[in-house]
Amino acid sequence: MALVLLIVGLLAAVFLPATNTLLDNNRRKETRAKLEALEQAMVRFVVVNGRLPCPANGALAAGSPEQGLEQPHPGTAACTAAGLDNGVVPWRTLGLAQGDAMDAWNTMVSYRVWAGATVAASALTRPAGMDMHNLDPATMTPQIQAFLQASGFRVCNANPCNAGAAPELASRTGMTGAAYVLISHGANRVGGYTSEGVYLNAPSGPGPGPLENINFNAAAPRTGFPGDFYIDADYAESPAAYFDDIVLRPTVISVAMAAGLGPRKAP
Repeated sequence: MALVLLIVGLLAAVFLPATNTLLDNNRRKETRAKLEALEQAMVRFVVVNGRLPCPANGALAAGSPEQGLEQPHPGTAACTAAGLDNGVVPWRTLGLAQGDAMDAWNTMVSYRVWAGATVAASALTRPAGMDMHNLDPATMTPQIQAFLQASGFRVCNANPCNAGAAPELASRTGMTGAAYVLISHGANRVGGYTSEGVYLNAPSGPGPGPLENINFNAAAPRTGFPGDFYIDADYAESPAAYFDDIVLRPTVISVAMAAGLGPRKAP
């Protein structure tokens, strides 16, 4: 019996890490597919409403009548501070099931949209906020430049991330700002919300690395970080730089074009 247990233990030591890696890779693939499906749901919402939805408040408990709905609901005003600080995908507003807005580790997908109080004049959640029909693409008009340079998050793969520097992957100056950012907080789940509205302030596993902190939900953990950029970096297992977030970041112009609201040549 002792010999059998020894053999089983040796086999587990050899094959368990590989099994865990395969499982994690499959979950990452599943999550990426979910984020892409959410991107299509966002486009359908823009087609119907001419704007992006505000985030839902991830801190609302299961059973709350507002859970899963954009805040405010209905979306007739500026997005609420609670929605922006605790933002998750508003699955009910998008006509989806809650499970569609959760990653493969059962964490709500975080949602950041260009709609805060400091950008109200260019908020993509305001009525007709995504409508670029009146802008002429025949030339890169000042109006198109102004629209794109005033809208969208910067996205970086490092911190600090100065505008125009190499770490900047999405740039308002370069007219490639992200209309919104979807964030899966990965296997360690830290910085996200459960389906019951519980904030996960401790990792389930390694991390968080310093770059993951920038993608956290809730206002307090982000204190000291710039509010205009988020991180999309390669998966990193190093304890000092651990990063397992999965990020989707469509540009303002790509969302408008996909919804049929992109610039059109004047008649």
